[in-house]
Amino acid sequence: MRIELLYYPECPSHERALELIRDALTLEGITADIEVIRIDTQEQAEQYRFVGSPTIRIDGREIQPQPHLPYRLTCRAFQHEDGRLSPLPSLMTLRAALRNPSTEGGDGYGNRSIGV
Repeated sequence: MRIELLYYPECPSHERALELIRDALTLEGITADIEVIRIDTQEQAEQYRFVGSPTIRIDGREIQPQPHLPYRLTCRAFQHEDGRLSPLPSLMTLRAALRNPSTEGGDGYGNRSIGV
C-alpha cells in the first residue's frame, strides 16, 4: 500500500493530518510507509495534481476527491460524515479509505471522481 501526504507549508493542518493517518493505520492493523511531499510552487501543484493542503492519496487515489477544484497552492476542506467542513479528513474517512483503497477516489491519478 502506498500512502502519500502532500502539503503546502502555509497551511497548518498537515502535521495533524500525518498523525491522523498514523492513527488510522494503527486502528486498521496496517503497516505502511507514508511519503510526505512538500508542494512549494504552482508548477509542483500541477505536476502532482494538488488541489490543496493536505492532500492524502492511497495507492494513487484521493481519499476525498474534489475534481471541480484547480491545481493550486492553497488549503483545502474535507466534508465529514455529518456534513461539517474541516481542514482535516475524519478518522472514519481515513479508515474507510484504508480498508477499500481501490474503491475510494478517482482514476489512479487521484482525481476526477467523487468518493467517500
